Amino acid sequence: MLTYRVAEDKDLKTISTLCADAFMEYDFYRPFVDNPEKRWKFIYDLHVQCFKAEIKRRQAVVGEDDGEIITAFSIHDPGRKQAGFSEYLATGIGMVFHYGITPFKWFDMYDKCVAPADKFINENPDVYYIEILAVRPDRQRHGIGTRDIQEYMVPYVRKKGGGMLSLITNSVENTMFYESNGFTCFDHMKVPAAGTEIGNWCFSMKVD
Repeated sequence: MLTYRVAEDKDLKTISTLCADAFMEYDFYRPFVDNPEKRWKFIYDLHVQCFKAEIKRRQAVVGEDDGEIITAFSIHDPGRKQAGFSEYLATGIGMVFHYGITPFKWFDMYDKCVAPADKFINENPDVYYIEILAVRPDRQRHGIGTRDIQEYMVPYVRKKGGGMLSLITNSVENTMFYESNGFTCFDHMKVPAAGTEIGNWCFSMKVD
């Protein structure tokens, strides 16, 4: 049985490992580190810093099946800004020493990717922003991501009076997943990423 709860400090390593496993081949990270072992560690370290901030703000959620965390995501209420580069570095300056300028390059790409979503949020005061959504690889394609949206996120927004859910993705496969869950693409562009380009799609869905 899948149950949800707000993530706690004790979950940090587990959900960061889950995200590193889930996002190993995701274009959002792959161009920046060629070596698979180093790339896994880079993604893991990024999510440690991200989830430290998300847990502190009580914006991170985990889904458990039989006591095991199989999915993790974060959702930002309207008016609550996501943690920025300076906040991540404040808790993880070691990343800069370990990876050199790679984190700066990644965050520069990240800023470009989220710019259309930020504009959408500024123009629509009732937006709940999905920052991260990850499912453990051995449980992917079993409807867990759909349950995250339909059983937690949509009821969460509805309980608060309704509004818009919004997110970005950088995978064509993911665009089909979000469209199947009722989202509509409102922006698509190519974003420079470490000598190449990646696709960037912004989605939204009205929740009454």
